[in-house]
Amino acid sequence: MFEDQYAELLPARTTMQTVTVTGTGGNGGAGGAGGFAAALSAALNLVEANQTATAISGFGDATAANVAATGDATAGDATATGGAGGAGGAGGAGIAGGE
Repeated sequence: MFEDQYAELLPARTTMQTVTVTGTGGNGGAGGAGGFAAALSAALNLVEANQTATAISGFGDATAANVAATGDATAGDATATGGAGGAGGAGGAGIAGGE
């Protein structure tokens, strides 16, 4: 060799090896919120009453009365279920091992 050139030698304890690199993928995205739900409950109490009250008097005034009574109307419970939430996103692919 020439005086101005040199060769670098590795120390005796150094060995050449292959390195395997792997990595896991990232987490998936969060799922979407469920859909809105609304419920309505209503009650209707309707009476059609056609009644006739006849008053007859032989001596003086006569009074006739006609009464139509209805019961209570109660609406039942109202329930509703919103739409299902969206699925979460897929996680990242990660890094495959190699040499």
